Amino acid sequence: MRFHATTQEATQILRTSESTLRRLRKAGVLRPGIHFCVSSGGVKAPNLLWSPEAVQEVLAKRTRQILTP
Repeated sequence: MRFHATTQEATQILRTSESTLRRLRKAGVLRPGIHFCVSSGGVKAPNLLWSPEAVQEVLAKRTRQILTP
């Protein structure tokens, strides 16, 4: 995996919000080492780098599961 996008860049690429990424992280949908990695520890929250391609893949898979009867 290539982790190259900051959270702000990932939200723009994926056309989603930071709160959606946070919610999916906490739900275990987006996993460390696959979808994101910690680039440094922040005071309140860690700075993350994202793999938008991996996130896009898991989001597309979830959408297909929801839409497929």
